[in-house]
Amino acid sequence: MIEFGILIAGSFILEYLLKRLSFWHEKHKYIQEHREYIQQLEKMDNEYHPEKPDIETALKCKEYLFQIFPNGIQEKTQNMTHEEIIELFKKIEKDAEQLLDVHIDDIDFYTTEEPPYCNYCGFYCHDEHSFHINTVFILSRIPELIEEQVYTIFHELKHARQWAAIEGKLNGTKDYGYSDEQIKIWAENFNNYIPVFISDELYRKQPVEKDSFGFELIIKGEHKTYVAQ
Repeated sequence: MIEFGILIAGSFILEYLLKRLSFWHEKHKYIQEHREYIQQLEKMDNEYHPEKPDIETALKCKEYLFQIFPNGIQEKTQNMTHEEIIELFKKIEKDAEQLLDVHIDDIDFYTTEEPPYCNYCGFYCHDEHSFHINTVFILSRIPELIEEQVYTIFHELKHARQWAAIEGKLNGTKDYGYSDEQIKIWAENFNNYIPVFISDELYRKQPVEKDSFGFELIIKGEHKTYVAQ
């Protein structure tokens, strides 16, 4: 029995080492394929500089959330049933689409134990125009997680707006009033997107994420320039 236990333990260790080896191989390959862009990204400004369309839209989103949660997100959600809170999030998502003037083809309130998605608050897939949000966090009964999921909706739909601006510029439709330079920067970043597993620092510094995190800060009332508005 002891020998059998050692064999099982050895099997788990080998499986773990193979997974880690595969992970580091994938990471190294990704860095090599995007080395030029990563070097460019390392030299970029860390500061968030929103253009006028984003300032106006973020402040509208901030006012909307104040109307929905006049006494705070925790106060409104703490006694809700699971069904009620999911319906609330669905409403906020639909309202956010209107506020940011975007259309999502597929909305996925997902539940999974599979990494890495079990650890994500949510994500936007531009190829499919789809938005995915982690239901486990929404139903966690942990106030900080629930609050973060509310802001995740606006963060991810900001990515949808970035992509819509890129497509709009290419198709000659709407670009929301963003500068050509801004749209060009976003387009290049979508083609060279840095996943968080490559580097958390570079992930947050890349233009589309820096933009969405900054947009989120204005909505939260935490941006140093727009906090009082």
